[in-house]
Amino acid sequence: MTTETLKIEISWPDTLKVPAGATVNAQLWVGTANADYCMISDGDASAPAVTSPATLEISYDTKDLLPGSAETTWDYFRTAPYLMHDGKRLNISRIAKITIEEARKSGWKIAIA
Repeated sequence: MTTETLKIEISWPDTLKVPAGATVNAQLWVGTANADYCMISDGDASAPAVTSPATLEISYDTKDLLPGSAETTWDYFRTAPYLMHDGKRLNISRIAKITIEEARKSGWKIAIA
């Protein structure tokens, strides 16, 4: 199989105080519209949270998009991005999902609070 990179543009409101040295983080999961998710990233991806928006680039092997069962089709990416500084989360993570097809076609933009 091949490796692909998903770019996720993550923004946050100006009212959220983000100290110097903070990072934006996320894990990439794949699954169905309702459930059956499997993590396909190697842990948390992160990027400096210098300005909003920040872009995370998460690489994955396309074989990870193939489920272990013939009865299931992975057709959604899921993540819950968060800001982190000095070992503490700066926001509550909210789950976001997008179809794999849409993410590949137009990228993924997520606004966090």
